Amino acid sequence: MDFVALETFKLVMDLGSVTAAAERLHTVQPNVTARLRKLEAELGVILFNRAHRRLTPTDKAQELLVHANEILLRVDVARQAVAGQGLGDVRMGFVSTQASKWLPAFIRDYRAAHPEAEIIVDTAATETLVREVQESRMDAAMVVEGHAGQGSGPALTATRLFSEKLVILAPPGTHSPEQAFSYPLMVLRQEQKGYRNFAHDLFQAMGREPPKLMKISTLEGVIACIRAGLGYSVLPRSVIAARHLEGALSILEPEVADIGIHLALVHRPELDRDPRMALLKRIFTGS
Repeated sequence: MDFVALETFKLVMDLGSVTAAAERLHTVQPNVTARLRKLEAELGVILFNRAHRRLTPTDKAQELLVHANEILLRVDVARQAVAGQGLGDVRMGFVSTQASKWLPAFIRDYRAAHPEAEIIVDTAATETLVREVQESRMDAAMVVEGHAGQGSGPALTATRLFSEKLVILAPPGTHSPEQAFSYPLMVLRQEQKGYRNFAHDLFQAMGREPPKLMKISTLEGVIACIRAGLGYSVLPRSVIAARHLEGALSILEPEVADIGIHLALVHRPELDRDPRMALLKRIFTGS
């Protein structure tokens, strides 16, 4: 089997178009199309229905993708093994609000297991991280479970790591949630869909109308505004603990139960048996 054609097929399936695959491969669209036709001829099946200059994957394409993922992973592992390097290299993403808590432990423990590994880390909103993993630009990511974006694109393997309670972070001297709600609600701009949803859930559970939002691009900006008495936010408790904000700002428990978030590790299904994923789960769960 032509592995170049198989890799091209997988890229088209992952990215959803010949154009995107050609851009990623730094080639022209006719070359990508030719590789797909070569693979179809070799296998004796139709992988894509072609109509109105669009490719629609057939059931055979979906079936082949499952096998292609495993084949190409094994080929990649074999290449790295023969080269004697890169077996532990990892591209890892963290949802922005969790990076400061988990990044030091991740790098320390991962390098202890793979001292020569190249580690690439990025932080972003969950929706962005999910897309990066789906499109093979990241190997795995810690994301907020159930966040927008996880229901679209290729399916990912998701393992729940832990749950966190949400608390209200308010200006100094704020003594109750009701008092905090007199301020504007501030959210991270890049996480506004996720954290707006959590704040919305909180207000809905309390029987209140959700307020309008103030959207700020960084968590540090949100905290600075709260410190200045300009607003409040709803955040995971670990975010507050990691920044040692106890005593500096008011931390209030919502007067409702079961308001929290779940953090999950997501990766592509072909990495289910990859030892790096098992190591990541041990690092984040301690087991």
